[in-house]
Amino acid sequence: MKIIAPIFLCLLLSACSNEIIIPEPQYTEDVSYENHPKHQQYQSELEKYKTTTYSPGSILLIDKPGEPLWIGATGRSNLEYKTAMKTPDQFRTGSITKVYTAVVIMKMVEEGKLSLNDALSNLLPETKGEIEQADKITIRHLLSHLSGIIDPPNESLSYQAEIINNPTYMYNMSIENMLKKYVYGKKLHFEPGTSYSYSNTNYWLLGLIAERKSGVPIQQLMSNYIFTPLSLTQTYLEQRDDRNVVRGYVDFYNNGMLMDVSQWDRAEGDGQPDGGLITNAEELNKFMRALFSGQLVSIATVEEMKKVQLPDCNSPDCEYGLGLELWRTDAGIAYGHNGSLAGLEANALYYEETGGISILYKNNGNFSDKRFLDQLMK
Repeated sequence: MKIIAPIFLCLLLSACSNEIIIPEPQYTEDVSYENHPKHQQYQSELEKYKTTTYSPGSILLIDKPGEPLWIGATGRSNLEYKTAMKTPDQFRTGSITKVYTAVVIMKMVEEGKLSLNDALSNLLPETKGEIEQADKITIRHLLSHLSGIIDPPNESLSYQAEIINNPTYMYNMSIENMLKKYVYGKKLHFEPGTSYSYSNTNYWLLGLIAERKSGVPIQQLMSNYIFTPLSLTQTYLEQRDDRNVVRGYVDFYNNGMLMDVSQWDRAEGDGQPDGGLITNAEELNKFMRALFSGQLVSIATVEEMKKVQLPDCNSPDCEYGLGLELWRTDAGIAYGHNGSLAGLEANALYYEETGGISILYKNNGNFSDKRFLDQLMK
């Protein structure tokens, strides 16, 4: 989930000078992992990553069988108040949220409330005539980005302009209204099921489907299926006071000056099933461990989620399962998801061969080279 043309829009719309109010964060206690046998090595790599990505701050978690859990933090979480980044800090995860939404959907499939072959038009009748071939688009297509539906955050200049110029308006816009304004009436990119095209709209629709079928908000469904069973107290999806959430930044003019874009991240993500999850490294790790060990859905379901869903996929770009990305790394095959918003990048991976988990976060929206993790996770 990413605004792809913010520089163009900033220059075009002269919106980058908008003044924002940054609330002062409350003090949080740090948790140190200095006694870990590999603390110096891991911390050094984290420091290098922060420096090379020009990020205010970064967090890294390494959870490998045979050694203790390690979490490190470096830099600043809030430049306005010069707040140090700490290991328990909460941060936005962007599209890592999709894994949580996929778990909710797959749990409902296990319970017989949904089927992967259910048609969009049957589940959300209002999409018939508004989304092309809604009778052929299935839950499986939505989960795996095989629907062909347009992706406004990455394809609509109108959507991007509203995020930049009127974030409060977008923050309060419902998914139903976003669909009406940015999706309905637009042509599909391809026949459903025949190709791959990443689209946040798929997960907007999945959130609505889960709510419509259960009669419960998606935030509560995540709590019922994930947060409460795992005792995750620092993880949530709904819109809240975000003063303690790590601030997001980006260097728009490539001049070394970072701009706080948290208002855009908040407007585009908070509360949404495609990219609104807020958590911390330790609780994201608990979720990943629980998912791949069969605590949230059955191992058979996890195996189905891991399968690349496009039959003739011949490129890493389409290696996507049911809510899970497949990563081919030097440390072996990994499953998980990358997440990004204007002011952040996050990554959570489970390494199948070793059973290790890596979580990497930085509060700068530029994309980054994460291959250093391969050596750490071997």
